[in-house]
Amino acid sequence: MHRLRQQRTMNPSKLIFKRRAGIDMQKERFFVLGANHRAGADNLSYQERFKIVGRNTGNLLIGNGLYRQLQYVKWGGASIADPPKHIRQNFDRIVLPSANYLNRHFDLSAWARFVKSVDLPCLMVGLGAQAPDNKNVLTDIPKGTIQFIKEVAERSQSIGVRGSYTADVLKKLGIDKIDVVGCPSFYTGLSGSLHVAKRSFSNIHNIAVTGSSNVIPHSYDPRLAAQVELKLFRMADAGNFAYVLQSELPEILYLEKAEMSRKLAMKRSAEIMGYTSLDAYAATIRRIGKVFFDVQEWFDWIRNRGFIVGTRLHGAVAALLQGVPALIVCHDMRTREMCELMRFPHVSLSAARDLSLEEMYEQADFQAMNNRYVFMRSKYVEFLEKNGVRHQF
Repeated sequence: MHRLRQQRTMNPSKLIFKRRAGIDMQKERFFVLGANHRAGADNLSYQERFKIVGRNTGNLLIGNGLYRQLQYVKWGGASIADPPKHIRQNFDRIVLPSANYLNRHFDLSAWARFVKSVDLPCLMVGLGAQAPDNKNVLTDIPKGTIQFIKEVAERSQSIGVRGSYTADVLKKLGIDKIDVVGCPSFYTGLSGSLHVAKRSFSNIHNIAVTGSSNVIPHSYDPRLAAQVELKLFRMADAGNFAYVLQSELPEILYLEKAEMSRKLAMKRSAEIMGYTSLDAYAATIRRIGKVFFDVQEWFDWIRNRGFIVGTRLHGAVAALLQGVPALIVCHDMRTREMCELMRFPHVSLSAARDLSLEEMYEQADFQAMNNRYVFMRSKYVEFLEKNGVRHQF
């Protein structure tokens, strides 16, 4: 217990110096609070696995990124309801693979109490703010969530955020220990470079779409977003392109059992996608729908695609990490700030509505992204070292 207390009070800069000097420091035991790196056992139902991944399979890429990048002797967690003394005896640091926690819907008061009571060093990375646009910095974040971020900041050298918009939100809240490093998923491959080559569109085959009617309500123009989602789905239907699902539980469950367990929700989606017949929509989902509860399986599948397009950022990231061209349709600040930070090829909702697939592809600048990646990856490594954690880079 005395050793742990010394570890927590040690100056992180001295800790980093010792590691760089070649002294063998004990790898840490991480209590992970946030995005999971896997969706449980393969024999679990889709509904059980969906719950484990936080109701969006894209979260797997966040947790899996940190899982592959850090060095540790223990990765996991118990319950935040466990006695703080028990947590301190069994873990050395709280690791927080984060998502869009800064929004009006997440009250993380319980997490704030946990972090304060356990009082271990923290590593938070991937924190994002969700808003339709950047006209107003978020002002209605629950007090419990603000307190949670402040508790984490007190126990960190810096918090890793997704982009400049999130950084501005934190500064407005009085939190200035910030590094803009993007999302852990961006650096999953550990490589010092990223290489996505642009080929002639006539040579592109095996196109896939990553869209979702679920993004419409929080887009900067819901009416326009609905038009784009309709276009993307109909394009996938007509071209027999794979359509990757991430947060659409009714459709995901239908892929598993071909039963409409949530008929009303399926009907709403069918109407958005322009289907008057629910059976016809379900049959299309069955034909082109795909879902992944394993990151490596996702990577292996997407490696054989020729081009990915859609509103799902992590669906595109999965492709880009495998060297597959991808284009993101930006619909809110969450996607926009990360696309601008990493120079990911992207278009606006209006461009996605008006341009053909080939025209959108021709606008993509993959070399700008390749060049930017080298710089951002080095910043990310510096961020990890600033926080005194060992890594695989």
